[in-house]
Amino acid sequence: MRPCPVPLIRRTEDGIRFDHAVRKGELRRVRSGVYTPADGWDRLPPWDRYLARVHAFALKSSQAVLTHESAAALWALPLVGAQPHIHAIAPRSGDARLTGDVQWHHLVDSVEVVTTPGATVTAPADTVVNLARCRHPAVARVAADALLRIGDCSPDLLMHTNEARHSKRGRAAARWPLSTATPVPESAFETLSLLAIEWLGFEVPELQVSIRGADGTDYRVDCFWRSSGIVGEADGRSKYVMNEQPPEHAVWEEKLREDALRRNVAGFARWTWHALRYPAKLQEILRAAGVPEVRAPQWELLRTLAAIL
Repeated sequence: MRPCPVPLIRRTEDGIRFDHAVRKGELRRVRSGVYTPADGWDRLPPWDRYLARVHAFALKSSQAVLTHESAAALWALPLVGAQPHIHAIAPRSGDARLTGDVQWHHLVDSVEVVTTPGATVTAPADTVVNLARCRHPAVARVAADALLRIGDCSPDLLMHTNEARHSKRGRAAARWPLSTATPVPESAFETLSLLAIEWLGFEVPELQVSIRGADGTDYRVDCFWRSSGIVGEADGRSKYVMNEQPPEHAVWEEKLREDALRRNVAGFARWTWHALRYPAKLQEILRAAGVPEVRAPQWELLRTLAAIL
């Protein structure tokens, strides 16, 4: 379970003039009565700010059971899109409502709950099933793929958890993302790329394949369409900031790698997050590379995917 990325300070602690420190910009208010030093908070990316908000809620509401996206954040499962709400299980069915930034959920079935020193949270498999039953299938696949990659889980366990519940609400919708989940994608970006490729009607590629370059080096590529000899790379920014090397060095190394691969394959496609937000752009990139189209695009799924990214 992921720890809070910044220290949290409760207002009950003595010796700090909280309002004065907030006005001076020394503290940031995470939620009512919970603060954190401004310098650490200001450096956090959006997903870690959400994680800190979840921890702050758990600090003040230790009896609450966190679920859905809030549980996923604690289990280090990647989330898709903005996260305005904390999610927790309502003590009673009538309490299932939005209160401030907390969305209380009523679950008909009992779920496995894990209690830690910092929070009480739905178990990983139940967390993913909750998402699969009521969120966009891409949200569920990203979480499910990550759980298979980092946890002691399988598609069969996810499917059993879904089918064993008495409530039928969302059961059918959950079956596709749970049954197709795979641990092979190395990031949420790769999972989303795989879904977009499939929904655009292109042949589904093999993932994380080793290809021999013209320089004799074996390179692992994100996607490979073996039938047509085409390589595809989901070009996330992280590959240019790895190993503490200067970005310009990483860009040069990537260029040499691509040149070596291009000389030994029939085609090469590279795309960024921008292409997922505008699926017609990804379609253009894959067509230009010669990736086979085997079915009609599912534009409604693609439009809704773009809307949440």
